Amino acid sequence: MSKKTLDAIASELEPQTEEAEQELAPVITRDELEAMQMPADLPEEAQSERKPFRIADDDCADWAVKKIAEEKAEFERIKNLGEQEISRIKERIAQAERRYNQNTEFLRQRLGEFFDSVPHKCTKTTEKYRLLSGTLTLKYGGIDAKRDDTALVPFLRETGHEELVKVKEEVAWGELKKLLTFAGDTAIMTDTGEVVPGLTITTKPDTFNVDV
Repeated sequence: MSKKTLDAIASELEPQTEEAEQELAPVITRDELEAMQMPADLPEEAQSERKPFRIADDDCADWAVKKIAEEKAEFERIKNLGEQEISRIKERIAQAERRYNQNTEFLRQRLGEFFDSVPHKCTKTTEKYRLLSGTLTLKYGGIDAKRDDTALVPFLRETGHEELVKVKEEVAWGELKKLLTFAGDTAIMTDTGEVVPGLTITTKPDTFNVDV
């Protein structure tokens, strides 16, 4: 199998077309910004008809940052109102759940006493008594063993039961990543230039944030 070098991969990723010059959008003024409607305040069809513009001075940029802060404050206000309403709804649900639990547990205990006083059908795992509106069922409890593999594995190996020990092979990804070079959607061993199979590479986009 032939090796694909880093240089070969890089050459394949070089752009094949010349970049066209893009005409800059017109500069917007502070007065135009203040009079402009925000996208969320416009119908969807009007949003696509909005003419492009660009911010080109500190005064307009500062206005945009203030506007983001205002939008954030409004969002937080609405979110707080919603969370208060959610809290009230959750409390009503909790009250209904407490009523349900108290009343049904009371009746379940009485039915359990009745169940013990009548003959009923038994199987290896359950006992049942049928009524018109439902079935009373006693299900036998089973064994639930919580494993501690750090103690079980050495014990099984020492007692000759190694066939009961599962061995799971995993890649030491943190160490492997240090040995790789990424070119587009391809991972390459930096020292040998070999393309590494079994990896799906996705390049995350850069993110631009405004801190307010």
